[in-house]
Amino acid sequence: MSRVRFGIQGSGPLVGGVPEPGHFARVARAAEEAGFDSLWAGDHISFHEPLLDQTVALSVFAAHTDRIALGAGVVILPLRAPALVARTFASLDYLSGGRTILGVGVGGEHPKDFEAVGVPVRERGARTDEAMRALRALFSAPEASFAGRFLAFEGISITPRPVQPGGPPLWVGGRSDAALRRAARLGDGWIPLWISPERYARGLDALRAEANGRDVTPAVVLPSLVGGTAEEARLYLSRRYGTEFSTHAIERYCLTGSPAQCAERVAEYVETGARHVVLHPAVEPGGLLGQVELAAEVSLAAAR
Repeated sequence: MSRVRFGIQGSGPLVGGVPEPGHFARVARAAEEAGFDSLWAGDHISFHEPLLDQTVALSVFAAHTDRIALGAGVVILPLRAPALVARTFASLDYLSGGRTILGVGVGGEHPKDFEAVGVPVRERGARTDEAMRALRALFSAPEASFAGRFLAFEGISITPRPVQPGGPPLWVGGRSDAALRRAARLGDGWIPLWISPERYARGLDALRAEANGRDVTPAVVLPSLVGGTAEEARLYLSRRYGTEFSTHAIERYCLTGSPAQCAERVAEYVETGARHVVLHPAVEPGGLLGQVELAAEVSLAAAR
């Protein structure tokens, strides 16, 4: 069995205020020094809390690290032309020496994202499927051609080329049946959020059956507040996502408590088959560096 890898979210909604710019460089260095395998940034266009542009955040992370993988968690793919996504992430992969993971998802929980760019929410699934196929063509061929329902192009060149053959791996977010089919048929990984160990196990069974032998990395994102309580996590996450979470939801989907207690919860996902676990700290920016240190304790304990 391959080693379980651990990541941490370094840029998400800036609940509690926008930190000074050097904060993101410090987070990147701390995550790499703590031994994490990956460092992630989130994506929205119009959101109710401040949020640094995803690719800008990942570029800062790349500039201040040497080893750690850089994860887009996730690009809301139907909001952007595939050629623009390919251009950005080919460049990021080139500059980082092939360290990029391109997480993709359909979005839809925040309709303003779609209103901002004039894309109908109802088309998000079909647009994502088509965009993933277009990305494969753009990353793989020096002069790519593609024809689909929403776009067509011929002889398009994206240079510099990504370092990774075929481009950054495409990891599909979401826990729905459609997301599982997308990951199995078009993706290189599956990385859901807000999922219980039991549902994750069922999802992996369905993923493997649908993938028909394709190698798809099983990953998971876990909201976490190491050293904190479920109520503290609930209050923060309710503000972050603009919805009132129940204590039951936090206890079911999130990690809280001591590092040892959080490691026990992580082990439940690892035992079902997760091979890449990303912790998503439920703290304001000022508390993130402390969570990096505590989350590293969790990852060490869970890896034993």
